[in-house]
Amino acid sequence: MKANFSVVEPVEYILENKDNRTFQYVPILQSLSQVLKNIEEKDLVTQKNTGCASRYQSFHDGSHFHANEFFADVERLSLILYIDDFEVCNPLGTSRKIHKVTAVYWVLGNFPAHARSTLASINLAILCKADDTKRFGFQKVLEPLLTDLQSLEKDGIFIPSLGKVMKGTVVSVVADNLGAHSVGGFIENFTGSHVCRFCLADRSQFQTTEVRSGLFQRRDKEQHSLHVEAVLSSPTSTPCYGVKKQCALSEKLDHFHVTSGYPPDALHDLLEGLVPVELALSFQAFIKKKYFSLVELNNCIRQFPYKWSDQTNRPHLIPAHFSSKRSVGGNAHENWCMLRLLPLMIGLKVPEDDGVADVNDLKRHCGTCDGPSSYRAEHLLS
Repeated sequence: MKANFSVVEPVEYILENKDNRTFQYVPILQSLSQVLKNIEEKDLVTQKNTGCASRYQSFHDGSHFHANEFFADVERLSLILYIDDFEVCNPLGTSRKIHKVTAVYWVLGNFPAHARSTLASINLAILCKADDTKRFGFQKVLEPLLTDLQSLEKDGIFIPSLGKVMKGTVVSVVADNLGAHSVGGFIENFTGSHVCRFCLADRSQFQTTEVRSGLFQRRDKEQHSLHVEAVLSSPTSTPCYGVKKQCALSEKLDHFHVTSGYPPDALHDLLEGLVPVELALSFQAFIKKKYFSLVELNNCIRQFPYKWSDQTNRPHLIPAHFSSKRSVGGNAHENWCMLRLLPLMIGLKVPEDDGVADVNDLKRHCGTCDGPSSYRAEHLLS
């Protein structure tokens, strides 16, 4: 393989000699050089963003990207990191968590969305046992990656196929809420007072105040720096507004900041959080009003003619105890399939003016988050 392909081999880093604690790092600068050797990918990297003025089609259209002076020059490499843990063994077996691994991947954000989503575009950076990540911290595990990213940000990398040096940095870190808070330096206990990484709202306000009221003060660089200083000055004190340490990436990179670099976790927040709860409440109300029974609902789900990917992601039947649990359960793919197809399943059984609009609103909002583009707020208002 080495004789015929340009393989970037992983490098082993030692965390602790005593117990042979190590992790593997695939040098990102060498990987970037290999990725950009491909002619088609080279063309994708250099194409200019052709976003529509009235729509958001990628992060290139957002205010955070435009506010970043580093990307004022169009010839920049924008990297998206993805961090998550995975089980090597059976997640339901006796070896659960023993061999759990933390993985860090990256993808080139210059590629259009359809190219970024292919497995061939997703590159491995780090593999480390989850126990070691927790023990030694992300600052230690991410150190070689951040060293290379500092070099990419300050000095750039020469791309022979382009005939020039290109600089780049991280534009966002994609992770679930626990992972994002862990890497970002926020509290990882979501029962505390300040559990949101986007604003300074107290947890007691979440159920009584709407976000659009404007009462939730957003986190910004200046305030976050003060919170970090307060925590570092007295490490034994409690977290300050949900901040318990400095973000490893913000500390090392000049053009990345924790307050704008961790996007929401739509899969868990919506499709495995809000959606199953809202569907359970809707089904409970519809059954109580005798529009249909639980048996009839499950028959609709079972007999629906699913096609293509929906056959794989077909929703499971609603359990008898869904009302007491206030959730229909299911994973994100199953819940999204059910929410999309629900109007076709039960639309004729429920009066149009009785709850259908709420379910359709939920479907539309989830579709906006999941879709390839969305209208800007000012365009909708006009």
